[in-house]
Amino acid sequence: MVRDLRNPNWYIEVKLDPAQEKEKFGVSQLGLIPRRRVLNATKAGGSKVAGYEKDLKINTTGTWSPCRIADCPIVNIRRQGDLQQWCFSFKAGDTQFFLPQIELARALFFHSAYLTRLAMNPNGLDEEFDVQVGEDANRAEIHILPSSSLPMVVRGNPSQRRMLAWLLLDKKVRNSFQSIAQYQLTEGEVRNGRRYWPFRFDPPPLENVKMKVRGQYVRESELFFVYEIHSLKNLSSQIPKEIEFFDPKFTEQKAGKKGSSTERGGTGGPPEIDDDELPTTDADEYVLEVPEVELEFSEPAYTTRKPSDGRRRSGARKGISEEGVDDPANGQTDVSTDEPTVRGEVPAGVADGIDDQSEDSHLFTHKFEAFMAMSDLLEIKGCRIVAEEMIPLPVVKGHSKYRLPDGNPRYLFYRVLRYQNQNYALVEVDTVESEARLSTLLLKQPPGKYDWYPKLSILGRSLVKASLRWPTDKKLKQDFPAGFRRISHQQNITSSLSPTGTTALNRWMGRVYDSLAELHNTRLP
Repeated sequence: MVRDLRNPNWYIEVKLDPAQEKEKFGVSQLGLIPRRRVLNATKAGGSKVAGYEKDLKINTTGTWSPCRIADCPIVNIRRQGDLQQWCFSFKAGDTQFFLPQIELARALFFHSAYLTRLAMNPNGLDEEFDVQVGEDANRAEIHILPSSSLPMVVRGNPSQRRMLAWLLLDKKVRNSFQSIAQYQLTEGEVRNGRRYWPFRFDPPPLENVKMKVRGQYVRESELFFVYEIHSLKNLSSQIPKEIEFFDPKFTEQKAGKKGSSTERGGTGGPPEIDDDELPTTDADEYVLEVPEVELEFSEPAYTTRKPSDGRRRSGARKGISEEGVDDPANGQTDVSTDEPTVRGEVPAGVADGIDDQSEDSHLFTHKFEAFMAMSDLLEIKGCRIVAEEMIPLPVVKGHSKYRLPDGNPRYLFYRVLRYQNQNYALVEVDTVESEARLSTLLLKQPPGKYDWYPKLSILGRSLVKASLRWPTDKKLKQDFPAGFRRISHQQNITSSLSPTGTTALNRWMGRVYDSLAELHNTRLP
């Protein structure tokens, strides 16, 4: 890595094949260019991976040895021009691995230009965030400071927030991230007006983490040089399980959007990346489709996003609409992947390179506590709950209601009830934040074997497209010909579990049972 002493921006030196005039890229692009990846592959319509794929399990990084690429015995690896770059050398199974340190940091941390730049600043995290952990070990607050340049894409994306919370709250992970700047300060060298530094850092423990990599494998000598990390699974997080992000840039009217950003892909095809230009702070962010790293936490944290004063606000920001996704550049197709500045001239292209595979649906069941309590009461009426499932509302381009205002996924929850030898599905959707509550839907199951999941997944898609409105009676009759009923419930559903809400809960249950009995006695013509 190198930077001009008159400029704070770092660059990475790269070699391209075939050779190109440009031999260095901004450090902001580190997350986009893993080793040996074929960029802009014309046949596949995107980038292509290279090398042999292999799975391995890491017991701990505590036994790893730092070394140089020059220490790797694979002949053609030693003939390359980056022999002084730092690696980790370790054994997994019978194979000796050589993992470039910058590649591990890319997969763990460098998911945006913002984090890459922040890693080079010794006090970067403290200058951007105020972390508060109180007496409750299961809860924490992260206050995004008003001066923070955290991209809107990250603020509104639950996967990105989860990673950021892991970095900020897990002491060993935070120390690992901060070691990047510490090594940069102590090991960089100044030559001819430039500062040079072979990237180095201390890895977090990564105990019992499963990793999928690609690289060069020499089977005869059981040697493996890693080009690219594709997945890190079973990540442990020693952090509170409920984390609130307080954001001065968040208002209710940004509901369902990744901040002030355009959805991946946009309306006019993928943009052209022009990193000779700086991005501006005055245009919306364009979410770029980039190669993703699969990440999976063994115990994922639940994050939410709130206004910095803790209260919801009213009044939409001029020019931002909740539904739909407009081209932020008004026809401009050039974007820059660097960090936005007031001197910039093109929109910012922000990478969303995380594919979060964590099993986290259980973190959202609290949204349906009142619904579950109400349907449990139906047992006294002779109903038996035989199945239940949560379905995330699907992503539909041009629409936003598949997400909650804080960016978390919106779920549909259903329970299958058995009443007098007949099955029914009772369906609820999370619309707590909405002034107009969506009614509970009761659906009668037709004769024979029946799979509710695909049917209700299709129903979820229509909900998103209709901005959280159930289909018309005509459409419901077509899709659920055995019969259906819409059932209203009280406005303040979240209070139903309190002692004063018991009456409301019983009334809701009564309305459901009356509809169930009526539907049971209805015969199709």
